[in-house]
Amino acid sequence: MNTPNELFSTAKGFSVQCDLTSRVILQFDDLNASFKIKDFLTFRRFINSIDIRSKLFDLSDESDFEFVEAPQLNIYHKLTLCELIQLRELVNGTHFAIELNSLLHQLLFSESESV
Repeated sequence: MNTPNELFSTAKGFSVQCDLTSRVILQFDDLNASFKIKDFLTFRRFINSIDIRSKLFDLSDESDFEFVEAPQLNIYHKLTLCELIQLRELVNGTHFAIELNSLLHQLLFSESESV
């Protein structure tokens, strides 16, 4: 049975984990992407590497937008800085949920072995 488990949600999107395919599915406005965990971590590093602070203080028109690309997943989006901040919140919240689930699984699994 394919049962997606919600990991994290915001006003602009949500993420779920599919137990059947072991993928993280991200829905953000019109962006809908399915990641293998390795690809998700790479995408997260890319999103977090964008220097939003310098873009906020840059008055040029080019700084008002950022192109978010993940060619292996056919993701090509032009986002405003506000959208980029919201996407970063969603991606980092999803990462936190994955890490928390992993930690809880390890703790529960190690406790069941010691009983």
